Amino acid sequence: MRKRITLLLVFILSFSLLTPTESDANVLEKGNANNNKERVIVLFKEKADKQLISNAKGQIHREYKAVPALAITVPPTAIKGLQKNPNVIAVEKDVTVKISSQTQDWGIQRINAPKTWSGGITGKGIKVAVVDTGIAAHDDLSIAGGVSFTSYTPSYQDDNGHGTHAAGIIGAKNNTIGTVGVAPDASLYAVKALDANGSGYLSDIIAGIDWSINNKMNIINLSLGTPTGSLTLKETVDRAYNQGILVVAAAGNSGTVDGAGDTVNYPAYYDSTIAVAATNNLDSRASFSSTGNAVDVAAPGERILSTYIGNQYVYMSGTSMAAPYVSGNLALLKQANPTLAAAELRSKLEKGTLDIGIVGKDAYFGFGLIQAPIVSTNNTTPVSLKINTTLTTNKTSYLAGETVSIYTKAVDANGSALSNATVTLMITSPTGGTTSVKAQTDSNGMITCNMSTTRYTTKGTYKVKAETTKLNYTSSSATTSFQIR
Repeated sequence: MRKRITLLLVFILSFSLLTPTESDANVLEKGNANNNKERVIVLFKEKADKQLISNAKGQIHREYKAVPALAITVPPTAIKGLQKNPNVIAVEKDVTVKISSQTQDWGIQRINAPKTWSGGITGKGIKVAVVDTGIAAHDDLSIAGGVSFTSYTPSYQDDNGHGTHAAGIIGAKNNTIGTVGVAPDASLYAVKALDANGSGYLSDIIAGIDWSINNKMNIINLSLGTPTGSLTLKETVDRAYNQGILVVAAAGNSGTVDGAGDTVNYPAYYDSTIAVAATNNLDSRASFSSTGNAVDVAAPGERILSTYIGNQYVYMSGTSMAAPYVSGNLALLKQANPTLAAAELRSKLEKGTLDIGIVGKDAYFGFGLIQAPIVSTNNTTPVSLKINTTLTTNKTSYLAGETVSIYTKAVDANGSALSNATVTLMITSPTGGTTSVKAQTDSNGMITCNMSTTRYTTKGTYKVKAETTKLNYTSSSATTSFQIR
């Protein structure tokens, strides 16, 4: 029989007439046997050996790109043989992982996010992967894309509510309805790895992180955890961090009332992740919040209002709510400091906290309560952000009578398309005359200008200049040329 360990992360969900509470517990439940086979993850030293698994009469469920590992089902009698293979680092149980659990939520004001927004920093262009139960369609959310790693559906639509709630804390729109997220213009990606009950196999969580690495996410939010450590999980989050991705994880809801003991869960426990504890609106540790030396920072996590399935808004509590506060805050930091490496951004996050516990780093709040980055000394003067403009033509030389296609693209410092930017295109003829046109970039940051020529068009070299401007951004320009012959 295979054992399934459900996680310790808990949340409280509050409706107007009902407030059910799920207590924190490590529940051990037995799953149905799959022909008396065990579900495990095999971590290899170098290349994953599929033939070895085949020889062991195993079935491969999942492969990874970031780490040399395979998630498999195999007869229990074959496990010892796999463990003894010199190319195998570890054979680990594929445990199940479970969620931790335009009115501005109290936490938005507590971390001073509106001051950062007034400086033009809203998380725009920053890609945040929410590895969770999915994200539901909602009037207050824009979903940039997604994927499902659950076995029962290819859709990343949320059928639990937890992932949608976390997504709203990170990036609910700043509009006239509902609530608002920490980084309202961040790009949210739904990575569904947990099912409708809020649980999923560790191998699916790893697959979600693996996908995030390969799709070049800037931040990974993990509002989930397990009391069981895993070398493969550690290797995967380490790879993500080493490739410049910030990994944020809920510390867990296993804390005692007096805050005694080391109760931080995995993957938050690993050095490459940012472990987040939860606070209440009095800046005290939430009674459920896990404690330990691995805690890096604290964030609002008690009675947090955010988006939910069915186009609703509900209150929830847990370190699951605190983690997305940090992910949203990192999106602001990343946009404000696009050239900084992950370690430098993490250092800025930690140094920018408000120390609310004993002086210095402690086991309750880590370095302290996160604060949104200060991006301007004058709230009325937005900071200037960088634009990169590229200018190309479909050919370098044309016969008189052909159409010249001129392409302009504008992106921000993170390489994300800059829509609704104003581009002034100036074309100077061989005789010195200049023609200019203005246009707005589309959702892909693009403008295409087609210039018709005739047999009477002046022959020679034409010079083209594109200048791009947008509010709160530093203007940029690019030049090119083409021949008419």
